[in-house]
Amino acid sequence: DMPIVLLSLVDDKRQFFKSKVGVDVNETPVEYAVCYHAILSQQELFEVPDLREDERFKDNPLVTEDPKLVSYFGVPLKNSDGISFGTLCVISKDKPKILNDRQKVILKKLAKQVIHLLELRKQNFELKRYQEEIAYYSSQMEEFAHTAAHDLRAPLRAIKSFLQLIEMKREDHLDEKERKYFQFINTNVDTMNQLIVDLLDYAKSDSKIDEKETIELNAFMEQIFHNLVEHHHSSDSNLVLKIMPTIYYSKLALHIIFYNLIDNALRYRSQDRTLEVKISYKSDLFHYYFEVEDNGIGIASEYYDTIFKPFKRLHTKSEYAGSGLGLATVKKIIQKLGGAIAVKSVLGKGTTFLITIPKE
Repeated sequence: DMPIVLLSLVDDKRQFFKSKVGVDVNETPVEYAVCYHAILSQQELFEVPDLREDERFKDNPLVTEDPKLVSYFGVPLKNSDGISFGTLCVISKDKPKILNDRQKVILKKLAKQVIHLLELRKQNFELKRYQEEIAYYSSQMEEFAHTAAHDLRAPLRAIKSFLQLIEMKREDHLDEKERKYFQFINTNVDTMNQLIVDLLDYAKSDSKIDEKETIELNAFMEQIFHNLVEHHHSSDSNLVLKIMPTIYYSKLALHIIFYNLIDNALRYRSQDRTLEVKISYKSDLFHYYFEVEDNGIGIASEYYDTIFKPFKRLHTKSEYAGSGLGLATVKKIIQKLGGAIAVKSVLGKGTTFLITIPKE
């Protein structure tokens, strides 16, 4: 029932009306601010029944002239650190008015709501700024990864080329020990090259996965499998696919996920049997579900968490090649999509990865 209500923010020079009803001005000098006294009082509710009779305010231009303030009731606003920064106040003009106990309680509750909304706005602002920083650093990291990958792979290619030239030139003069030396160097160059590629994939998993396109899943899986079979020279490997639909999704994300899972199946195959990789699919209203099953060497249950950590390996490089980044990249990109990955395995018999990813 008051004609004037103000959400006033106060600093050392002025009071600024963040929100207002009943007055035309947007700010006043701090020496005219009744709200400043409300803050200094440290009272839960600062009350001045008649500003015209109070020694502190009777000569205030806001009291003696327009808008001719009379009765003041203000609740100091405090931030989470306990620092008062303004008030929520109601003011009468021309004649005194009072607030009953119920109105005072309401004013205090409204002040708490104002503080909550201001803090929420501040947090939203900080969150937006943080997200912008993350996006900036992510793009910087991807650009760095691309540049580093290009600059690191170029000398590796040169090293490998010159090694091959030297090896060819001395082919008839190499003894067994020297041949092993060349083989060792070539293997390590290939390993370094693959590590750079995997690091680039790991960096890319933070960006560009929102770019979607139409994907015919069966042809998509078959292409990845056949490319990897050629890479590993594993002609005695079979892919079993259930009929899958065409979907609209991130091709980059799906390629990284299934490339690494199929690559793992080929890499950790059993030497006692033909490798068989089965990929199945189902969906509901909100999710796609995939299972990638192999009949490889399997994983002991105590290592189910370890295999998804960067650079964590269960075997030596002499046993099985790899950088230790493949499954870490898969998990990272699935989590970024808002999905989940789980594993079940029987040591010596095979492994199944269960993937859930959202449709949108």
